[in-house]
Amino acid sequence: MTREIRILHTADTHLGYRQYQSEVRRQDFFKAFEAVVRDAIDMQVDAVVHAGDLFDSRTPSLEDVLETVNIITPLKTTGIPLLGIVGNHESKQNMQWLDLFEEMGLAHRLGKKPYLLGEVALYGIDSVPKSKIPTYDYSGFESTEKLWKLLVMHQLMKPFPYGEWDCEELLKNLPFQADAILLGDYHKYEKRKVGETWVSYPGSTERNSAAEREARSYNIITLGSQGLEISRRNLETRKFIYINASLKNEERPYEQIFAAIDEYETELEGAVVFVEISGETERVLSFGEIEEYILNKGALVPRIKDLQEVDSLASKEELRVSFSDPDRAVAEEIKQMELTDGGLIIDEIVRNPLVSKTNVDSEAETQLKALMDKIDFKASEFQFESEFPCSSERVEAKSQAISAPEKGRIKEEGIEGIAEEEKKKRKAAVEKKKEARDKTPELIEKEMKAPEAEAPAKSENPKPSLARKKKKLRTPAPRQYNLGDYL
Repeated sequence: MTREIRILHTADTHLGYRQYQSEVRRQDFFKAFEAVVRDAIDMQVDAVVHAGDLFDSRTPSLEDVLETVNIITPLKTTGIPLLGIVGNHESKQNMQWLDLFEEMGLAHRLGKKPYLLGEVALYGIDSVPKSKIPTYDYSGFESTEKLWKLLVMHQLMKPFPYGEWDCEELLKNLPFQADAILLGDYHKYEKRKVGETWVSYPGSTERNSAAEREARSYNIITLGSQGLEISRRNLETRKFIYINASLKNEERPYEQIFAAIDEYETELEGAVVFVEISGETERVLSFGEIEEYILNKGALVPRIKDLQEVDSLASKEELRVSFSDPDRAVAEEIKQMELTDGGLIIDEIVRNPLVSKTNVDSEAETQLKALMDKIDFKASEFQFESEFPCSSERVEAKSQAISAPEKGRIKEEGIEGIAEEEKKKRKAAVEKKKEARDKTPELIEKEMKAPEAEAPAKSENPKPSLARKKKKLRTPAPRQYNLGDYL
């Protein structure tokens, strides 16, 4: 090997993450990545490898993209290539943000074709969903005679915590012998040898959660006559302060908490502060008052977590939980809505498991058309009896509003029997009204004259008034209906 190759390995920068809804924290993530790039230029490394999750979101804002371009442009100016893969946070269906930067000449997306850097060949595998790991296609990797072969991935790997893809299985299936796997996705620094291959996570460049207590860092990969070496470099980031306030008694809890906070008073300026309250008390504390006290000490973000053990009935006695039938609960709500026949039809169609979502529109149109065909819009009054099957749950829900004797009858005859009887009553009422509607104007006028003939005459030749004539001859005007009244 003619000369030593040094590669800066970073990952999980999560640019654009507005942690705790704080613009200052959003800027912290950019500052951490900027520090990594600045170190790469100062150390004059041969390349910067980013192992995924450059952005926190697959849809970063335009401001986030422009700030990223400003940070990585100096790498191009100084001739340091930025090599990357796509992480799970930023992954899009088609073109990736990394492709955009490649088109701009600011980065190179690693893949199955190796990127050659002296005697080093670098391959890349974008983030693979857990469900697709067993079927990953290992074919297509181009071979090379280079001395060192590195693989860059964004994956949770075994034997590390939360591993989803076994390193040994991966190495066995690769068509080349990897000297090192440079990883991203796990935010804690890790380095381990699996067989003859070094496997390492550099950790994230900023703390993405309160659980990330260790210092943030990146790796330097050195390849030369002495072999392959991985070293860690820490980053200076915003302080996260962890305070435990243990309450000893019921008296003056706030004074105990404030005293615990004051022990860190010299470190609180600009820090993200986490206060965990423990102990035994039944007093409910105001988090707002505690947060205000921390902010007044100069902290950037206060976070409170109450871990107190509060005595409760549920902790001493068996907790019984009952669940309502969802169909019955829905039927109760539908009953209170007092829907029309059209509304009930639509409700039944939407909730019918036998009607697919793609057929809801056509089924509703068919049922409503049948409803409209049966309605006589010229009649002064009408009632439509829906033939759409009414669920027993709905009938049962309606029975809850009837009297106690009726409930007893329902118990004896059954819900379905009562429903059938009610259906018959409604049908009889409809037929009766239909008979009334079928009467001709002549029959109506004859019925109106009959009582007059039986009544005693007031005069021999009564002269009907003009208004009375009009009243006899006038036929009721057809009532106007709106289709919306039945939906």
